[in-house]
Amino acid sequence: MTKEAKGGKWTSDLVLDLYSNLLAEVWEIVSALIGEAILELLFNLSIKKMGEKYPFLNSLVVSEEGISLVGTREKYRNLPPVDLHRGFQSLINHLLNLFSALTEGVIGREVFPKVFPRVREAERLVSQK
Repeated sequence: MTKEAKGGKWTSDLVLDLYSNLLAEVWEIVSALIGEAILELLFNLSIKKMGEKYPFLNSLVVSEEGISLVGTREKYRNLPPVDLHRGFQSLINHLLNLFSALTEGVIGREVFPKVFPRVREAERLVSQK
């Protein structure tokens, strides 16, 4: 595990922070468009699907209030940052595909400008040695 110079945080923590904030922002935008109950269902479907390949995602807690990484942060802090990034990136991609299928791209147009820069930032973090 590599140490990040910013504030002495581990790179894994920075990746978890980035995706935690991104998921909260996606939740806020999309729940206003389709409602919390439907969004909770879509998140749980995506977590179940992507959790097969990235088991740490199964620790995410989703309710009508939002999504929480409680338990994930402590439990998976020692995973390689690149694995965390790949798992969260897969989850986000799966969610965007579901949103696109459900709303014919309306949600994607709202969410993509928020998602793309954050995913690029995560890629930058995990590529640092």
